[in-house]
This record gives sequence, C-alpha cells and structure tokens, in this order.
Amino acid sequence: MSMQLRRDTRQRSLLAASFVAATSLTASLDSHAERSIDAANRMDFYIRLDNDVFAGTDRGYSNGTEFGFVSPTVADFRSERLSAAIRWLNRRLAWLQPQDYAHNNVVLTLGQGMYTPSDSRLEDPDPNDRPYAGVLVAGVTYNGRDRDSMRSTTLNVGILGPSALAQETQSLVHHVVGGRRFAGWDHQLRDEPVFRLMQQRMHKRTRIGAAAMADVIFHYGGSVGNLTTFVNTGAEIRFGSWFPDNFGSAPSLPVYENTAPSIGNVYSERMRLHGFIALDVRYVIRDITLDGNTFKDSASVDRKDLVTDLGIGIAAHWGNWKLAFARYFRTREFRGQDANAELGSITIRRAI
Repeated sequence: MSMQLRRDTRQRSLLAASFVAATSLTASLDSHAERSIDAANRMDFYIRLDNDVFAGTDRGYSNGTEFGFVSPTVADFRSERLSAAIRWLNRRLAWLQPQDYAHNNVVLTLGQGMYTPSDSRLEDPDPNDRPYAGVLVAGVTYNGRDRDSMRSTTLNVGILGPSALAQETQSLVHHVVGGRRFAGWDHQLRDEPVFRLMQQRMHKRTRIGAAAMADVIFHYGGSVGNLTTFVNTGAEIRFGSWFPDNFGSAPSLPVYENTAPSIGNVYSERMRLHGFIALDVRYVIRDITLDGNTFKDSASVDRKDLVTDLGIGIAAHWGNWKLAFARYFRTREFRGQDANAELGSITIRRAI
C-alpha cells in the first residue's frame, strides 16, 4: 500500500512538472511572432528548477529554485545602460569585477534549496542519513568574456535553517500536487547566516562543419565560505546544427548558470535544438548541508570529499525564449548513502 502511494505521488509530481515544461514550450511557440532582436541589448529573466522528481525520487537535494535577472552586455560596469541601482551596487563591489574584458554583464539571483533524508516518515530522522536543511540565498555575479574565454565571480549571502522557509515551500508544493508529508522538519539544521564567494574560469574550442557544429567548454575554479568550500573542474560538450555563442547550455547545479555576456544574438528566429553533456568534479572541503551548523550542535554526516556530477540534456531556442533540460547523475556525497543521487534541472529564459 505504501509503495503504491509513493508511486502515485511520484506520478502526480511528474505530471505537474511536465505541465510546467509544456506550458513554457507553448509560450515559446507563441513568441515566434515577436521575432528576436539583438539579445546583447536586452535584459534577460530566467527561472531554474532543480528537482529529483524528474528522476522519480524525493530525497537528498530534493528541490531548488532560482530566479535571475541578467543585465545587457556592456563594455564596463559603469555603463549608463545599467540601471542606477546596479551601478550603485557595482561601485561597492568593484573588487569582484573581472578586468580587461570587452564584454561584461551583471546577474542578480534569488534562490532556495531544500535537502531531505531518504525516509520521509521518521519524525526522528536517522542520524546516519542526510539532515533536513533549507537554504535561501541572494547573489550577484559579474561576468567578463572575450571570444573564447570567460571569468565569472559570484557572491552569495543568505540564511540556513527554518528562516529559509524550505519546510513551508515543500508543504505548499506537496499540498498542490498531492505529495506525502515529510515528518522530520522539526530537526532541520538551525538558523545561521551563510555566504559563499565563488569564481569560475571557462575556455572553449569550437568546430564548425558544413551541416553541424560542436564545441567543448572547459571550466575550473572553486568557492570559499561557510555555505560551501570546494575546488572543481570539468567540461561541457555541445553538438547540433546551431547553438549560441556563449559558454554552455547545461543548467549546472553547484557551479554556475549559463549567463555569459552576449556577442551578437543568442536566440534564434526559428526553432533550433542542440544536445549537451556536462561533467563537473569537485573536491569538497565544506558543505554546510552535510557538515551541519558551524557554531551550533546539529545533525551531520560523514561527508565524502570527491563528488562528480554528470549531466545529459537538450536545449531549445525560439524567438526570445530559451529552454534547457538536463538529467543529472551524482556520486554519493556521504558515507552510508544508500544510492547515487539523480535529479533533473530545467531552465526557462526570456529576453525582455
């Protein structure tokens, strides 16, 4: 009976997720009449949803949502094309900004993540399983690029714990889609301010043939902070008849969102599809959602140092819209974890 209920819950959740994707694709078809203009002169808005329901599970990194605004491409961060509020912010965060790049932009984000153990029914969670945790963070990212290289620096600040409202978000979503209640949220990690300073460097090589093209984008970098501290490296391979001149299509989970400054148009006036395979390998020194609170007693697990993500997906461009979906396979993050993690990530982006 329990297995049947769990199966029904997953089916309803998958149906809801499919409805979101289908609605977004329909909207993209309607945008064909608008005809895209030079996207480098436009601001973009995106929403990214990470959820393990795409893989038929409900545990670990269970759900993440991020909203982002991407500025127009500018020659420098004092440009009058940026709003007065962004220029005010830029003056105070000049130390984060890449130098000596011809094409630059600013990305503002707000994101929430929730993490849950394998058994949702336990009111007293298994101390050897991942603890309940919620994170709510705001971020600012400065990107600078030339033709084949890019630097991206991100500052995240926010809150871990009940004030992140992860329990309330999950309860609302599960009430709407008919999901089961998670019984152990009273034991989630306690409130703690969190921050992270992250930098990534990217380099790409592109090959264009008569009927198809492909490229490979290498990345490396790391982060420092009580939220996460790690060093990482990886690559993304893209293939298809056309893809935009940027630095990747995968809606990458722990590293960076594809918000490269534009050189020319990154959208297409007719439907274009391409595939991608993305790999990221991280040596993790700290992950607060696994290691527990920094200055308070809390639940924690015996974290593994080396974590690998493999993502396989497809991206679509049409008019002023972009849609990308990836299925991710992640190695085990702590000792005693019963299985490797799987989840999906979808990004919907529009030039406005």
